[in-house]
Amino acid sequence: MTHRPERPPLRVCIVIPYDLSQPGGGVKHHAFELAKALRAAGDEVTILGPASSPIETDEVVGLPGVVNIISNGDNNQLGLFVSPWKIRKFFRENRFDVIHLHEPMVPSICFWTAWLTPGVPKVATFHAFGENPAPALKAAHKVFAAIQFPFFHRAIAVSHPAAQYAGVAWKRHMSIVPNGICTDVFESRPPPEGSRTRLLFVGPLDAERKGFNYLLEAYEQLLAEGVPVSLDVVGNRGKAPRPPALPGLTYHGPVSLEALVERYQACDVFVAPSTGQESFGIVLLEAMSVARPIVCSDIAGYRQVILDEGAELVPPRDSAALARAIATLVRDPARRMRMGELNRAHAQQFDWDVLAPRLRNEYLETIAEAQPRALEPAWREPAALEPGSEWPVPTEGGPG
Repeated sequence: MTHRPERPPLRVCIVIPYDLSQPGGGVKHHAFELAKALRAAGDEVTILGPASSPIETDEVVGLPGVVNIISNGDNNQLGLFVSPWKIRKFFRENRFDVIHLHEPMVPSICFWTAWLTPGVPKVATFHAFGENPAPALKAAHKVFAAIQFPFFHRAIAVSHPAAQYAGVAWKRHMSIVPNGICTDVFESRPPPEGSRTRLLFVGPLDAERKGFNYLLEAYEQLLAEGVPVSLDVVGNRGKAPRPPALPGLTYHGPVSLEALVERYQACDVFVAPSTGQESFGIVLLEAMSVARPIVCSDIAGYRQVILDEGAELVPPRDSAALARAIATLVRDPARRMRMGELNRAHAQQFDWDVLAPRLRNEYLETIAEAQPRALEPAWREPAALEPGSEWPVPTEGGPG
């Protein structure tokens, strides 16, 4: 008798609508870290998405068709023109127990995946958030929902603001499973001693919603007042001008993961001056995991992540308030240390070792709901396709 493994593997396809060949991005970070955690536990995970340059491996498949769209205050390299025929071919040749689609209302790879895999259980995760979405955008979301949501069996949001934003279109139950972090990678270390309090900003400089200009104004004010600070800046500059040559300001540009961790460990205070449109804030988690205090904007997405005792919240777009909050922490190193310790403990609940099993359970429940007679779909090999057979596809005209 064949011994059944204690934890039968699942075949999972994670679909991302953003350019896989470009670094950065919270959605991609979430998806790749989730895939790594699931693989480490024994599951088989393939990531599918658009790519502006070749990136195909056994674990990541990139398809051409990327175009840049300005949205949510950012450049967004989307798979707007990914060929539906290539998506159809991919799913004909690869069988999955469940498909996990991220940001399903972003065209068009998620649309085609939903339509061309009607027999596969699907989970959607919503990441986006906007404080005051325009009526036209709400109407568009409802249209997108009518087109593809009938194919989805379950939805997840990374935060309550993201759930609220998606709730305009998704009317069924929605679970909340936050973004995660590998706390063993973002390891806590005491900051090096120095005569200046080292500030750190991480994010794209040309994204208005990240608020870098307000931090620059606050930094100039701190220098003018003689507050002993320095500022490290990490992130893609894009079309933004290079940061000015201010005393103590160092622009590192985009860096590797290892170098990013070193920058967190080298700082004394992490600053996130975003103006809004943030559903979560992974950079906050990274700083918290490294046991650093935070000064950040008082916005809905950030309030989902921070611990009150570990952060100073300031009104968005208020560089004077930002400077005051930073100066308060500069004068109190003992408080900075206590805040960092609390943040490190708080970050543990967001570790992928905690969150990945929760998402896997969402997969299993989705499979059970979609295929009630096959509660253990990955404990057996799927039947091979007969020669000449193919997966069913929707009839012309789309769903319905």
